[in-house]
This record gives sequence, C-alpha cells and structure tokens, in this order.
Amino acid sequence: MDFTGLKAEKMLGFFEEITKVPRPSGQEGVIADFLCSFLQERGLPYQRDDHNNVFAVMPSSAGREQEEPVMLQGHMDMVCEADSGVNWDIGKEGIRLLRDGDWLKADGTTLGGDDGFAVAVMLALLDGACPSHPRLECLFTTDEEVGLGGAKAFDFSPVTAKKLINLDSEEENCVLVSCAGGMRIDILSRYEWMDFDGCALRVTIDGLMGGHSGADIHLGRTSANRALAAALKLVCDRTRVNLAAFDGGSKDNAITRSASAVIGVSDLAAAMEALSAAEGAFRTGLSTEDAASAIFRVERCSAPEKMLSRTDSRQLCDFVSLLPFGALERNAALGIVETSCNLGIVHLTAEGAEISLLARSQDDAKLDHLDDVIEMLCVSYGAEKSVRSRYPGWPYNADSPLCRAYCNAFEQTAGYRPQVCGIHAGLECGIFKKKRPDMDMISIGADMKDVHTPRERMSVSSCDRIWQTLCRLLAE
Repeated sequence: MDFTGLKAEKMLGFFEEITKVPRPSGQEGVIADFLCSFLQERGLPYQRDDHNNVFAVMPSSAGREQEEPVMLQGHMDMVCEADSGVNWDIGKEGIRLLRDGDWLKADGTTLGGDDGFAVAVMLALLDGACPSHPRLECLFTTDEEVGLGGAKAFDFSPVTAKKLINLDSEEENCVLVSCAGGMRIDILSRYEWMDFDGCALRVTIDGLMGGHSGADIHLGRTSANRALAAALKLVCDRTRVNLAAFDGGSKDNAITRSASAVIGVSDLAAAMEALSAAEGAFRTGLSTEDAASAIFRVERCSAPEKMLSRTDSRQLCDFVSLLPFGALERNAALGIVETSCNLGIVHLTAEGAEISLLARSQDDAKLDHLDDVIEMLCVSYGAEKSVRSRYPGWPYNADSPLCRAYCNAFEQTAGYRPQVCGIHAGLECGIFKKKRPDMDMISIGADMKDVHTPRERMSVSSCDRIWQTLCRLLAE
C-alpha cells in the first residue's frame, strides 16, 4: 500500500505489516515474537515477560542524553470480529487491509487499529523515524481487551521515565487525561422454593435501547432489570405475587435491554389491574429514546413447578429496585460522568438470585464508597457479595506539564488546540498511575470509527497529523 509523501509513511508501513500478524487477545505469542525479532535486528535492548509484554528502549538521539526519558505504551492484542460468512482463523491469520480514500479498513473483519496504531507508532520510533528525541521506553502490553491483564502483570522496575504517552485513544482532537476505574460485583441472594400455586403470568420488558455501561450510562436509558423489579414491586403492593422466574441481561457491562419474569398470582383480575398501573408508571419514566420502541407485555403461560414465597418475592423486587444504577456523579472539571453503576444481570436460579453489577469511577475512594453502599444493602437483605476484576481509575490532574506540552505541539501541527477530555471507561493508564503515582501521563490517538466491529476504520490523514505532533513533542 502506498503511503508516499506522508510524514507518517514509515509508521503506516509498519501498521500494514502487523496487520498480517495474528494477535487476538490471549494469543499474543506470534506478535510478541515479531516484536522481539524486530528489536534483535536493530540491536535494541528489550525484555519479554511471562505474559508476553515486551519492554524496549531506544537510546536518546545525540546530545540529549541528559534529558528525562519518555515512556510510550499501547497494547498489541486486538478484538477479532468478522461478518457472517467470513471464514477467519484468528489464531493463524492476519487481516486483509483495504484503503478507501482516507480510511484504512479490513475486508469483513475488525481492523485492529485499536491498538495496532500504538504498535506501529512505537515500531517507527524504534526504527529511527523521529530524528530528535530523549531516551524512549516503549511498552507493548497484552490482554488489554479482556481485562487489562498485561498491564496488571507488568513489572515496572525497568521503567525510569516519569512521563507516559499512552497511544490508545480514538479521537485526534481529544487528549485524554482521566479514565474510570471499575469493579465487577457479584451478588447471591439465597431463597427457598415452594410448590407453585395459582395462575402463571409472564411479564416482559423489551425493546429498550440498552448500550455500553460506560459510554452510554449518562444518556438516561432505562435498565430492563430495574424497571421490571420496580413494576413487580408495585404489583406486590396490591395483590399476592410469587416469583417463579426472573431473567435479565447477559453482560455486566451492557445496559439491559430486555428482562422477563414468571409470577404466580391468586387473584388474576387484581393482578392484571396492578400490572396495567405498573405499565403506566414504567412508560412515564422512559426517556424519549426508550419510549419509541419499549415493550411491556403480560401473557398467560404454563405453570412452573416451583415458586418463591410471597415474602421472598417482595424482598427480591425491593432489593433489585434499590441497587444503584446509572450515572451517580459527574466530574464538573471534565464534564463527564465520574461515578456510575450498571445493573447488568439478574437471574433467578435454583440456588437463588444471581446478580452482577459493574461499578465505575475516576476516583478510587468513590468506588470504595459505592462498594460500601452495595455491601450495606446486601447485609440488610441477607445477600452474599463478592468483588472481581477490580482495576484503578486515573484521576484528573489539571496541572499536567505533559498535557500542556502536547496541546502546544498539536496546535502547531493542526492549527487549533485539542480538547482536554476524560473517558468513563477503563484504560491501562489507571493501572500505571497506581504503580507510579508521580507519573505524568496522557492518552492520544488517531481518529477511528466503529472499533471492535467489522466496520472499524482508521483515518490516514489523522495518523499523519498525530505522528507529526508526537515527533514535534519529542523534539521539544
């Protein structure tokens, strides 16, 4: 592919080269081998750990030996998704790279711009494409897309830099200075079952917008899990209700679009009247987006064998209704959500109610507080709680010399200053900040669209401008 005439010609050439190398999350051995061979050929010092993280050093250019080093970082793994009908052996095959005007994309698969962009930038720097720079410490991490595993495992002791440029952003005109930490919370509320009695009804909420629990949590979209529990709670106030089933959601990081429950009632007419009122309350609380396609459906169904007691049924609906959900607090300085919680999964099983939430915050102390609130609710309702996959946030530092320097370099390149932004999702920067609290860091990247889908694409001209900005920053 011809990138002649672009300042980022070498960087884009390396991007094309690595698209031929398979690198799905959890199978980064081949791309790690590629990186190590590249470094060996150039005689550059490097380390490879047991998690296939690769840490490499590019000595400073002549005359800059006494300057502070700079660390650059990105992940080598990619999300591998393909259109239906596309046969792709993700562990053995790379992608077929295409160019459509200014956009690079793949033929029916994900592109891997996230975060092949970072890999290509660091390869170009290690190959000498930027003539003037201090000592560069380049870290290629693994397993970012499935839990930030490589960053968590990396031993920071070889790092001497106190400035970090993460290369995992997807908007050219936005320099990231903060990200959310998070934790997954699993809850088990145990109940005894009894023989089913009464008339069986299935109550379903469907057709909601849903969305990403980080990127979309501020939009006021309804959780089907919470809405269904609230509706059944209202019915419990008016007549006898026995829960026999409750199923909502399959991912803790997705706002639940659909949930259904099977209930037993003794007075069908009273139950239907209460459910009609519950539907009215449900629709009154919907956003415009959700209201357009929301479904509230009640239908007779076959009677199951078992159900919960009336008391336990009411307790479960109360509990689910009270669990935190949505955007809970905003960061005024950055104009983004700071703390949120997503009620992703509620399933009633033979053992009891199994519930999974994903909590996020830029501030670890606020994440701890949210954990305490959920713990107190669990204690009050006799439920068991456990936390898994916790990762730290990256708090905003309004006085970042690295951010100011980057904004100046960007303005000289692009003719305008970039936005200073935060993101309500996880980045490896949060883990690095925890390991090195004194490290000044930013996250940058070229324009990318529809990442993690076969429609993923990356702007060539944006890559060129970011490359020029980075070289200008390193030169100064």
